[in-house]
Amino acid sequence: MITFRPAASVLLVIGGFAAGCGGPISPIDPPPDGREPVDASIDAPSTSACPAANTPINPSLVVNDPTVLARFSFTRVMDQLRASADVSSAQSTRALFQAWMRTFTVSGQSGACNDPTVDPNHFGMACPRGPESKLSVVDPFASNAAVRFRPVGLFNRFDLAPANGANCGEYRIVFAMSSTDPTIGGRGLINFEALLPNPTPQDGIAACLPVAQFWQALGTDPSPVSRAAKLEAFYFGGTAVPGFPPVVAAQSYGLARGATAEHGFGQIRTNFFIDLVEWQLREFKTRRSCSDSNDAATCRLVIEHVTNKANPAEELFGNGHPKSASFQSQFLAQIPRLAVDDPSLITMAPADTFNEYESVSSALNVKYVEFTFPELLSAIGTRLTGMGSTLTATDVLNRATTQTCAGCHQVSNNVALGRGLRWPPSLEFTHIDENHALSQALLTTFLPHRRRVLESFINARCSGAPSARAKLDLDLAIASKQTIGGSAIGAPN
Repeated sequence: MITFRPAASVLLVIGGFAAGCGGPISPIDPPPDGREPVDASIDAPSTSACPAANTPINPSLVVNDPTVLARFSFTRVMDQLRASADVSSAQSTRALFQAWMRTFTVSGQSGACNDPTVDPNHFGMACPRGPESKLSVVDPFASNAAVRFRPVGLFNRFDLAPANGANCGEYRIVFAMSSTDPTIGGRGLINFEALLPNPTPQDGIAACLPVAQFWQALGTDPSPVSRAAKLEAFYFGGTAVPGFPPVVAAQSYGLARGATAEHGFGQIRTNFFIDLVEWQLREFKTRRSCSDSNDAATCRLVIEHVTNKANPAEELFGNGHPKSASFQSQFLAQIPRLAVDDPSLITMAPADTFNEYESVSSALNVKYVEFTFPELLSAIGTRLTGMGSTLTATDVLNRATTQTCAGCHQVSNNVALGRGLRWPPSLEFTHIDENHALSQALLTTFLPHRRRVLESFINARCSGAPSARAKLDLDLAIASKQTIGGSAIGAPN
């Protein structure tokens, strides 16, 4: 019998990202009903001493306190992103943003949505996106800007650190659009998902312990002003945890150095519903483009389309695409990852060549069960029988849908996944909204899971070295190419 055992002391989660349905919503600080940003009932007094226990989810896993967020302006993030890329000072932050938004248009610009390098497999991508393209002429950094992006949450994704310690996880900032421009309405969210490098990767995941301790200790600091200063130093200064660089830097978002260089880990994702036309999610990474790489004056920073990770095209579940056979073989091999009965541990990581460049939350093309041809359904059933699993092929396909952007944000809400499991709901298209509210999926499932990962990681090292059980689990996670949270390395959620 084939079994899949996620590492016990290390576990996975769905991303701290946002959006929603309905009419446009303006950010309000604090929320108008006076509620706490995170339900205080799920937290208890914490301790930073070993063993760590009762770690408050806010602020150790998510921060949506307006006192802290006031230091995380969109201007500051974009300015530091550009300044850290070693590019020409003639490139303004406004020019960087507007060029990014022009990637939603049809043009002769490299990286525009009609660029042949974008969606080379022709899986289907709306191009142009008329509503989004209007952002290419706005200046969200002006003092009197009609269109702005305001911070709504910070997310600690230590759980996404690879078990081998190749990096120390992701640290995210979510911004939400507000608009008084009568020609630009709807909603739009941008998630900066920065990878934090491990300065001593030869020491493995143990080198990331100070980062875990930093976030866990935030729960023992009663002062919002003090916490704001610490997080500001962590994200912008690189002074909060000795030896670690600032989180916000061009290289943290998959920077490729050169026209043909490959991207690294870290990304920026958009969740746009401009003018209330259609919810769609896209992924971007940074690139330094130069005519002379040794002369920064000839360089500029670009933010370019990449595939949406864990979003395989629905065509591949049929038998009509040239890549269908190779995808289906890989998909069958990933069924054990999808067959676990904890939503926080369900995961898949198809090869990038199989992924879409857009995931549409208000469409149903990620409902893979509706596109799967009979031979693949039979093969899935055979694989499940061989595993001794009572799940059906429909259950597995529905679980695959949960891992897509659209599935996680809307399509999979409350969907039955077999063996009594249901996918926890979002806020309808978002997991954090313009008023800093969090989804039930985060509050009841994913944030508690991330807390367990954080505490387990710290507590396994209270004596200075991991326990024998923790070491065994870590070895299994490394062998399985997992994160310490139990997800596939590189999976976005």
